[in-house]
Amino acid sequence: MRLIIGPTCGGKSTYISTALAHLESASPLVHFGFSFLEDETTTIPSGPRDVVHYNLLHTFRRASRAQASLAGDTLLKDLLDAAAEVVVVSAPRSVLLRRAEQRTHAEPGHEEFDDRLYYHEDWLPALSIPDLAQVYEHLALMLDEAGVPAQYFCSHADVHGGLQQVSRWELPRLAGGDAEERCRHGHVLPDAPALSGQQRSYQADHRIGAVSATISRALRMPLAGRSLLDIGCAEGEVALSAARMGARVTGIEPRPRRLAQARLTAETLGLDVDLRRLALDDLLDRPRTYDVVVALNVAHHVRNPFGFLDRAGHLSCSHLVLEYPGLADEKFRATLPDGQKVDDDQPLVGVSLREQDQTFVFTPAALERYFLDTVGLFRHHRLVESPMPHRWISVFSGRRTPDVHPAPTVAQLRAKVDSRERKLEKRERQLAKRSRQLERRNEQLRSRERDLVALRQRLAEIESSRSWRLTAPLRGVSRRAAGLGRPAR
Repeated sequence: MRLIIGPTCGGKSTYISTALAHLESASPLVHFGFSFLEDETTTIPSGPRDVVHYNLLHTFRRASRAQASLAGDTLLKDLLDAAAEVVVVSAPRSVLLRRAEQRTHAEPGHEEFDDRLYYHEDWLPALSIPDLAQVYEHLALMLDEAGVPAQYFCSHADVHGGLQQVSRWELPRLAGGDAEERCRHGHVLPDAPALSGQQRSYQADHRIGAVSATISRALRMPLAGRSLLDIGCAEGEVALSAARMGARVTGIEPRPRRLAQARLTAETLGLDVDLRRLALDDLLDRPRTYDVVVALNVAHHVRNPFGFLDRAGHLSCSHLVLEYPGLADEKFRATLPDGQKVDDDQPLVGVSLREQDQTFVFTPAALERYFLDTVGLFRHHRLVESPMPHRWISVFSGRRTPDVHPAPTVAQLRAKVDSRERKLEKRERQLAKRSRQLERRNEQLRSRERDLVALRQRLAEIESSRSWRLTAPLRGVSRRAAGLGRPAR
């Protein structure tokens, strides 16, 4: 079965009529997704001639902003399981809206649905959701995870003259305001070697599946226009996926080789992401700087996990997303006596060993109690099983103002000391400048005083001279003539 999927007015029927009609000796058997929705007993077809035409946005009619992923679309998951091939067809959002406004029938060209009208009040709002890029990215993540062969097409025929193949990374960009301009410049398929960080396994570990599964499970909150911090962003899989969903992303990573790969991938994909070579302790941002803070598989590597958790939680003003190993993690179990069993249902924290490249492991109950009760940072906790064995994804939300504020980090204390030293140096420079000014003023006063002494001495010499005495009568006549009165004797 081939699954042809895309938003309303995306060009799915065009693809079926132009690209598939010649592939088989007989025409394809087309099934519409709404038939499965209206009759749950309808069996999903699986034959080589079967084609399913599926509207990606059917769950987003009159949807609230709280729904920004495809997690609730169980039919889509069933269709992906049954599909041998998937084709995604879309166009710039502005093009979709123009097509939707002009459309009158649900499935034009299909006589059996002539009486089925197109409901503008449902589909225009669905096409206008701010998180359309996030929906597209979640679809691509689901296809990555499913491993089914997939192709992506842009159906902006006015520019391309037909269907134009695009990359999996380009699909979310069709929801942007500059999508039509991107069409006019041409959709470039990125160089595969530059994207190796986006196609690799999650860390270099044979036990770990693709990162796509983690991202689709963790980033379900609306991200369009919101700020996100990715702590320990590695090669940038999560950071760049969040950027494609419309978030303003900052990623920090202390390892230079990983960060270099993330920057190369961001440049290749044309994504504006702030990637910094930093550890969390060196980040000087104030609390509540970011809407969403993400730390996947980082907390169990740090020496001070509760300081790390406090800092990460306080940086968020909405959501905190953590992925971490539980007490059943095989590395942690290797540190325990044979046969000893621990339970992830208990609010416990396990102390690991350095040779296992771990410091601590956590149970979801422990983190829930810590964030919701002990420090009181959040109100809600959503727990998701990680695709990595014996690990968990915790999504905390409902940010509260806690009674206890986090202790300053070493970097913050260092920055505070540096700031005070800079202020003292500035004050010293100001005092030195003032001292020089005073010294110059004193020297000017001393110079004037020396001049005054010299003038008085000269005057005394003149007044004691014989010529001064002889000319005294003349000076008196001159003063009377000038009306200055009698001269002093």
